[in-house]
Amino acid sequence: MRLLLIPPNDLLRHPIPNRMFHIAKRLAKRHEIFLLSYTKHPLTGDTLRRSFNGFEVQLGGAVKVRNLGLYYMFNAAQIYGAIRQVLSSEEIDVVLHANILPSLVAVKLAKSLGVPAVYDYLDYFPESASVYFTRAKWIVERSVWILTAKTLQNSTAVVVPSYGLRAVVREIVPSTPIYVIPNGVDTEFFKPMDRDSARRILGLDPDYNIVLLQGSIDVWIDVAEALKAIGRLRERYDVRVLIVGFSHGKQYFRQLLEYAKKFGLEKYIYRYPPQPYEKMPLFINASDLVYSPVVKKILNFATPLKIAEALSCGVPVVATDIPEYKLWYRQGVYTYRNYEELERVLNWIMANSAEIRKSLLVYSWSFRHQFSWDKLAEKYELVLASTARR
Repeated sequence: MRLLLIPPNDLLRHPIPNRMFHIAKRLAKRHEIFLLSYTKHPLTGDTLRRSFNGFEVQLGGAVKVRNLGLYYMFNAAQIYGAIRQVLSSEEIDVVLHANILPSLVAVKLAKSLGVPAVYDYLDYFPESASVYFTRAKWIVERSVWILTAKTLQNSTAVVVPSYGLRAVVREIVPSTPIYVIPNGVDTEFFKPMDRDSARRILGLDPDYNIVLLQGSIDVWIDVAEALKAIGRLRERYDVRVLIVGFSHGKQYFRQLLEYAKKFGLEKYIYRYPPQPYEKMPLFINASDLVYSPVVKKILNFATPLKIAEALSCGVPVVATDIPEYKLWYRQGVYTYRNYEELERVLNWIMANSAEIRKSLLVYSWSFRHQFSWDKLAEKYELVLASTARR
């Protein structure tokens, strides 16, 4: 097949590889992929962080804009031109898209040319696009809902990473095929290793306990409650907090540091910028637990990469009680519904860390087989093939 991919961000330059990169990387081994890149994207810069065996389509004359939402509006004409050029000159079998405005442009053009389109609705875009707005937040959320609804209605099929998102999408397009393919893990990198060996490589002390916060530290993370609980945990255990990642909203990261000071953790937080993907298993394996204290929004009713990567390494996860997790993960994810439960869960894991990791070591092997990106890409390939024949 010949595919045109409209990604959620610049897949080759964004600090953190997302689900579309993992899928595209594997599909590109057997199919021709034309990847739209968002030239001068505000979250990426020009540094090439990864590659894949496909054709990159750059935006000619892209305008540099710091605001993410304005970037797509200011470059709408360039995005339209790039997509139209590929669809007109290449025999594309399917358009695979996972964005807001670029996706709407893509499906309209694809429909006019008789090319089927698959929407990878990887999160609840109305919430994820509006989280950084304080003024006119509801206007942004409503506008994005209208755009994504039109895009869903013009797509031939939809892929979602969770059952919760499938229910949301089905309300908009009840007769469109909707496929559930969860987020997965790169089993080449994410596998169990000795905790002390991982710490030795990273230069971390083997004697204290480590709680890992990784990925995007943003408004969908409840940092206040998270750090308050860790502050209390330090009354019984010598706990350090490893933060590996970044914040799209810089002020939110500053707020995290203010909470750390408030709860007496400023001396016990070790900060690292986004790391090369292949190095993240070291940080996970060096930790006693991975912490995912998300707020209860629709955008978090998913199958997070950080949880899959932790379980693949055999490391327990403490997470907000999101119903979706219980549907996918048989063990290793310890959830809480309120602050009191959070404290109990954290203390229990610290007290039983060795036994828990021993049990998860066994589970990780079956988990890696079930959630391997290689296996999930095969499922995706079947969806694209069946859509191309429609």
